[in-house]
Amino acid sequence: MFDQLLEACKRLEQAKTPSWEIPEDILKLIPDGTTIQELNGFLSNDINEVNHIPVLWVAYATITKIGKNAKIDVDSDGDDLNDALHGVADHISSIILPICSGASLDEDTTDYAQLRRKGELGLQAIEQLTNAPIKPPFQLRSSVLLRLTAFTDVADPWTSAESSALASGLLETQLQILDESQTKTLIVEDILTTFIRPIFSKSRSAAVTASGRKAEYVEPSRYDTLDRETPETKPWKYAHRYAITVFSWAVQHSDPSLLQTYWPSFTPALLTLLDESSHAGLKVRALHTFRSFWSRCPPNLMQATGLASVFEDAVFPAVLFLPTLTPEDESLEILGAAYPALIEMAGLKYVNPSPGSGQGPGVNANGKQEPKQQITEAQRKLLDKMVREGVMVGYHHAKEHVRLVGLFCEVLVCIINGMGILAVKHLKDFIPMVSEIMTDPFGTKHPPTLASATQLLQAILRNCWPRIPHYCNEIIKILMLCWLNIEDEDSFPDTNPVANDLKAGLTKTADMLSAITKASNVDLQDRVGVLIEKEPQLSKLFRDENPA
Repeated sequence: MFDQLLEACKRLEQAKTPSWEIPEDILKLIPDGTTIQELNGFLSNDINEVNHIPVLWVAYATITKIGKNAKIDVDSDGDDLNDALHGVADHISSIILPICSGASLDEDTTDYAQLRRKGELGLQAIEQLTNAPIKPPFQLRSSVLLRLTAFTDVADPWTSAESSALASGLLETQLQILDESQTKTLIVEDILTTFIRPIFSKSRSAAVTASGRKAEYVEPSRYDTLDRETPETKPWKYAHRYAITVFSWAVQHSDPSLLQTYWPSFTPALLTLLDESSHAGLKVRALHTFRSFWSRCPPNLMQATGLASVFEDAVFPAVLFLPTLTPEDESLEILGAAYPALIEMAGLKYVNPSPGSGQGPGVNANGKQEPKQQITEAQRKLLDKMVREGVMVGYHHAKEHVRLVGLFCEVLVCIINGMGILAVKHLKDFIPMVSEIMTDPFGTKHPPTLASATQLLQAILRNCWPRIPHYCNEIIKILMLCWLNIEDEDSFPDTNPVANDLKAGLTKTADMLSAITKASNVDLQDRVGVLIEKEPQLSKLFRDENPA
């Protein structure tokens, strides 16, 4: 029976049917009395890889037909039925496991379209299986759950939006069945210990021991005699790349209580991923996974274990992935993942500002400063390091890349809002940087960066106001030239909302400067009055100082 059905499914696959609806003629080939046990027996045979998709069609069609006939809802079969159900789920999940067999150092010849098709079809079959009317509800084994997590990230080339939704839905349903101890066992023992640890063992970072703790004396790696960049030493980067997705899923589904006890199970793989430098996409994923891990760790856990400095040393080099050695688009992705991670390591929150809103990280919707969190001396040093060795080095190295400049401004807004008055030590670097960005005659060609620089200047005024009178003339010059550049920009009609948003940000900044000078008994009118007389349009900028 299954041989005839398999041949029919081969023809179905050759037709490349775009829909997953099972043709009626296929269902007719399945006798009404077919059982799950019989399907399990068929799937237990050796299956040639070229027949994977037809076999999945057979499984999907058979499960669907059995489900329609309600043949699964049989309590009398007992353990035999239960074993068959688990066997079918295990066989299907094994077939769809996304092994990138064509991945190598030179090129990747893996047929990802084939992997996506297998994943979608197999996951639909497993979903049909879990919908069987069985009491208690059918609980998938941990080995099957692990394979399902490989399809949870839609960004993976073997995962489609449909397969990601199916896998995530199945896992969510299964986790509701598991109790807390079973979930912990799945993450710690089945995923991290049994699967992740061996696959990352040959490329483990020298900064930690095999048990995941800080290495007090960092010795040369025992693998230095080998080529570290091979599919054998880094299977997680080549054939078994889905291991990264599985690990990320484990991190995202761990709570503080689990991490409090089992953090050593996470650190070797996490540091190995952070050490990755030859693949931008993997670097970004590693940084996102680390950020997820850090946010879930109990407060001060990493400091107490001595790993905070280890992670800092692993993450910080990412901020120097700059053009021209790194393409601008890749640099934006890496820096856009690295800086938020470092900022959160320093005890602050990073929130991307809304474009054109004038609202930066650390500022609420009303434009007022959010309450500052108390930062430690170590965290303050990290913030200083980010400014001096990160942002300022990056800016002076890649200032011609306007999108990177906008990113640097957003990062500084968050840092300054977090440091508060302690940021005054950096004013000698901040003010020239802001001046260079906002007075550039070509700055209006990229309004988002100009808006970010305006938000940066506002953050400086808001937090460093006691020292602002010393820079008053320079700030007036910045605001004046930026305003005139916007007025002279031919691509900005009078009703252009972009120009209006930029001007609104500048007038708000001028109002802040006016308030600071008044509190410091500095006569701003004496300084801007002459400018308004020469350029009357500046009266809209310095509106508080306009005699009219």
